[in-house]
Amino acid sequence: MTNRLEVLRNDIDRLIFKKQAEYSRYFINHLYGVSKFCVLIASKRGLDPEIAAACGMLHDIYQITAGTTQDHAVKGAVIAESMLKATKLYNDEEIKIITEAISKHNKKRKIHGPYEEALKDADVLDHCFYNPVYPVLEKEVDRYNNLLEEFCLD
Repeated sequence: MTNRLEVLRNDIDRLIFKKQAEYSRYFINHLYGVSKFCVLIASKRGLDPEIAAACGMLHDIYQITAGTTQDHAVKGAVIAESMLKATKLYNDEEIKIITEAISKHNKKRKIHGPYEEALKDADVLDHCFYNPVYPVLEKEVDRYNNLLEEFCLD
């Protein structure tokens, strides 16, 4: 049986390692971190952890391929759709769930569907737990505080 998530991770790793070492470390840490937080959140909220993990692995794919954050959520969803279809391991509904989450993950102050929210929350957790010396971004404070409460960490 093919492990879809590992196939996807290998594809993403190949893209990451084409970048300079300083960016490789950031993307490896961030994408894998967000993916793991997605699994945690999905498990708690009754979502499919594998689909959530795929959201996390692909959410910044445009940043990796284009080297910019401008419109990275929407443009990344297009790239993610192409990558997921190329694997031939994800069905149309799964691809739609993943790409919708990616396309909206930068809208931290808005509420969307369950996978969009799981991805946004995982992204915030990874930002906040990457280096505890860094301040929580103003646009992420409310979401971060809600997550601390949800996971009894406050």
